[in-house]
Amino acid sequence: MNDAQRASVKAKILSELERISKDVTALEEITRPVSAEDMDDITRMDSIVNKSVNEAALSTLRSRRAGLEYALKRVDSPEFGFCLECGEEIPLPRLLAMPESAHCIACAH
Repeated sequence: MNDAQRASVKAKILSELERISKDVTALEEITRPVSAEDMDDITRMDSIVNKSVNEAALSTLRSRRAGLEYALKRVDSPEFGFCLECGEEIPLPRLLAMPESAHCIACAH
């Protein structure tokens, strides 16, 4: 991976971290408890279901953020961009799509 490609991946990581940060903040706001007095039974059930879905999305985003933060720490190391399983170079399109990837497509399956 050359310096320009590494810079592209780093920019993608930073962009994704910024987007995820905003999404996490929004989901944290949505999943805050709602007073039971403010809703009827149907609204309460709908709120419980929505909260569950939003909490799952929040968990997924937090996990991805952790992977991206780890990738950001490693992006300048010579080992970044190589599969941890087989040692082959991870294709640039995969790293641009999923900068947190630590495995090539073949080893990820």
